[in-house]
Amino acid sequence: MRIRVGGRDDVPALLAFGDEAVEWMNARGNTQQWGTEPWTGKDKRREAFLQRADTGGMRVLEDEDGTPLGIMVITEQCQPYVPEAEERELYVNFLISSRKHAGHGVGRALIERAKQEAAERGIDLLRVDCWAGEDGNLVRVYEGYGFKRVLEFRAGETGEWPGMLLAMRLSELEP
Repeated sequence: MRIRVGGRDDVPALLAFGDEAVEWMNARGNTQQWGTEPWTGKDKRREAFLQRADTGGMRVLEDEDGTPLGIMVITEQCQPYVPEAEERELYVNFLISSRKHAGHGVGRALIERAKQEAAERGIDLLRVDCWAGEDGNLVRVYEGYGFKRVLEFRAGETGEWPGMLLAMRLSELEP
């Protein structure tokens, strides 16, 4: 496996991963996190990810054949619905993996890359936010990567989307 800088050409794979995730979540009864509609064919969603690809922060983990297994977007700006950090940070703006490779360390490898890039930039603070519904299952995944809970919040037009802001300080990690 290798991680490379991604771009606009990787957006179709990202949208396909979103389709897989929506189908998987819906089959488990979760229709709130990312809705019920496939991501492919949605111009607004495609455009949003094309804009993210243009930032230079997209990272693609692929197998030895070049097949994408997971995609992450990192940035030095947080999401507008969480409080700004009082210091420079690297923010995991988006992270997804193919459901076909779930449980094989794809997300962990991408988070390790984010930690590496934060260290290379001289940044101590790494933050991410995620869906906090379903008893916090996804929150616990990020805690397993080494993040700690910072703040519960509600997002969406009516505040219906439960979220959790998490953080990790590289200076507090064991060498």
